[in-house]
Amino acid sequence: MAIEIRCIEHLSSEQRQSLSLLYGPLIGKSSVCLYEFLGSIQNPIDLEDIYLLLNMNAAQFDKARNYLEQYHLIETYVHKEDMLIFLYAPLSPNKFLCHETYSRLYLACVGAKCFDKIKAMLHIDKTVSSLYTKVESPLDVSILDSWNESKEIAYEKVKPTIKQKYDFDFATLFKGMDRIFPVRFRTSENLDRIAEMAKIYGINAKDMRRYVQRSINPSTHVFDLDKLKDMVMRNRKAIEIGSDPYQMSPVKFLQNKQNGIPVVKSDQILIERLCKEFQFPIEVVNTLIEYTLQQTNQQFSRNYVEKVAASWVRLGVDSRKRALSIINQSPAGNKNDKNTEKVVLDEKFYTQKEEKSDTQIQQEMLELQKMLKEGKL
Repeated sequence: MAIEIRCIEHLSSEQRQSLSLLYGPLIGKSSVCLYEFLGSIQNPIDLEDIYLLLNMNAAQFDKARNYLEQYHLIETYVHKEDMLIFLYAPLSPNKFLCHETYSRLYLACVGAKCFDKIKAMLHIDKTVSSLYTKVESPLDVSILDSWNESKEIAYEKVKPTIKQKYDFDFATLFKGMDRIFPVRFRTSENLDRIAEMAKIYGINAKDMRRYVQRSINPSTHVFDLDKLKDMVMRNRKAIEIGSDPYQMSPVKFLQNKQNGIPVVKSDQILIERLCKEFQFPIEVVNTLIEYTLQQTNQQFSRNYVEKVAASWVRLGVDSRKRALSIINQSPAGNKNDKNTEKVVLDEKFYTQKEEKSDTQIQQEMLELQKMLKEGKL
């Protein structure tokens, strides 16, 4: 099998420190060695030559490669007898130690004492004496004020194709928004955040366009992402369940689980953490929501949800199928209950809503009204 290696970017000294000192204990010496070796290859190489040069067998190579994939250091593509590997730079030490998942895994691996020593070793003092005055030269983007739709069309024809991280209808979002949401606001960071919020909170392109418009100050022409997120989180619009409910937005999935009652802010924040920091696909997040609700008598407890999520990260759960496999391998529910049976989540059908009495519905509505008045929703 021939392997082609493509390095996305060269490593800085900080990233090399991170690879050796932080990633190393988690992925092992063989994975670090493989990463360094792949980064030094400029021409396609035969897989058998890698086994020979690194003194590895097939099983050792696959294990080392899998670790690199789990920590997003490489992406692997296979076509017939060929393999294509993209190499990505490690996170900087500061970003690694602030990463919600990686830092926890590292602490569990090396212990608190070693964690503190490494943190102190990698700390760089970036403070500047008060005697200095910062000199700034902001980028002049005034030339883009005259940018119009025809120029955008011409640009689309010549710009390189970029792989989209999210499936979102940007064409609808941009329609008629040349002056309201000009090109200078359409940075990759802003567009990623918009598409990410749409996916997590179940906002379509038309509604998102309205929210984006309201997030721009008409006087200062500043785009406020925090204001946009606040409006998105307060969205109460229900969405229809598609053929696969586990592909719907997680916030709307939970809302549907609670008979259409809007999801409270704390639960929305927890769901967002599962998507962004634990980096679970949507179908895994929804499976996790359904599973934890069943295990806790319909309580969406942050501690329990994060405990299960962390275990799924360690077990490499990256699909609903894998999640169901993990669920059905271990006893479900309370470990003290010896008669508890395994919970098997339905692969095809969505859990049916339970009928509630008029008294229960009225009580829930009163509680919701109280929470709305107190600003808890």
